[in-house]
Amino acid sequence: MRLKNNIYDYILIILIGLLAFGNYGNGAQPVRLLIVALMPIMVVGLVRHPSSTAYYYKYESYFLLAWWLWSLAFLYKAEELSESIKHQIYLFIHIFGVLEVFWLANKATDPQRSLQRGWILLLIITLPIAINEFITDTHLSNSLRDSGAVMKYGHISIERPFAAVSFGNLNSYNTVLCWALPSLFFFNLYPKYKLDQIIGYILLFLIIVVIVANASRGAILCLGVMIMTYIYAYYQTGRNRVALIVIVSLISIVFVYYLFDIFFVILKRFSTQGMQDTGRVENIVKGLAALFDSGGLGIGIGNYGPIMKLIYKVRFAAPHNLLLEVLVCFGLPVFIGFVWMLVRLYRFGKSGDTINKNMLLFSSAAFLFAGIVDSNYLMKVPTWMFLATTYIYVDKRYNKKNKILV
Repeated sequence: MRLKNNIYDYILIILIGLLAFGNYGNGAQPVRLLIVALMPIMVVGLVRHPSSTAYYYKYESYFLLAWWLWSLAFLYKAEELSESIKHQIYLFIHIFGVLEVFWLANKATDPQRSLQRGWILLLIITLPIAINEFITDTHLSNSLRDSGAVMKYGHISIERPFAAVSFGNLNSYNTVLCWALPSLFFFNLYPKYKLDQIIGYILLFLIIVVIVANASRGAILCLGVMIMTYIYAYYQTGRNRVALIVIVSLISIVFVYYLFDIFFVILKRFSTQGMQDTGRVENIVKGLAALFDSGGLGIGIGNYGPIMKLIYKVRFAAPHNLLLEVLVCFGLPVFIGFVWMLVRLYRFGKSGDTINKNMLLFSSAAFLFAGIVDSNYLMKVPTWMFLATTYIYVDKRYNKKNKILV
């Protein structure tokens, strides 16, 4: 008999679903408020029932807390104290958010499916808003760009409607869509109901339209690689392969037809520039120089923008690289600890069932390619929720709790 969801399943769904509010609330975003509200409940629960940490990730817990203490110890290096303190508070909340996902998953009846539903809920809420932005060129109040944007390449100039939804800019929303793709693939490959696949393919079509229309090379690259991983996993299941080919072909024809102008410019940019970006290269080179000058200990939390602009004269001081952000700001000790977290994730997935291996494949592609689209990853809750979700997806111990998957 299938077990029903409990309160912890619903909290997981709400926790991920609240990401749809994006930047609204600034520091007091709804998802952050929920994380803060859950903190004392989790701590009291763990104190009263320490045996409930059987599924709790001890290395991750100790490392993440050590990471925060490390950043706190280097607060004296702050260039702008108020900004560094703000980053410090965000980092503390986000780390607790990861720990809360671990704790909730241990107590939930169906944590993998609940997290999946949360990400699907995020897509269902935000994608209609994004499509409306493209159709009407009107945007939410926290958008950092105005209507009437134009894309130029050489002598080509076309209107460029964009979709940022509640995330402020299109790169941030593109990144969130990439973070959500593993959950959507999970939803499509292992549906609970027949209707799930229909909903899943509609959402996938809308994601393709949004990412291509937003015309971010990094996000398009991520999308392309992830679709290839999905096709590979789909073929492995032995399902109707002709149906998949037809669906992918129709999606490709439709979005190229309706977005031809933008698609043409993107192809020209890829053919002449590839993924080359002088601003990104400058950030990598001078970021590594700043790391070396810090003795490998990092330049300090919240200092990337001020230090790279004032001392290293970087024109656009935004790393656009998650790993570079960790390395330059927090130094080699934290970077090595973070990489070991990723190694542990890989080991969890490789030792798991087919489902866990597929989710490892999807999430690895998302991490590698979506991790070079945006900036200030560590100050954004979706980054941490994606990381925590991946742990639950790739850990076979949670399959035993999920009666649908075994």
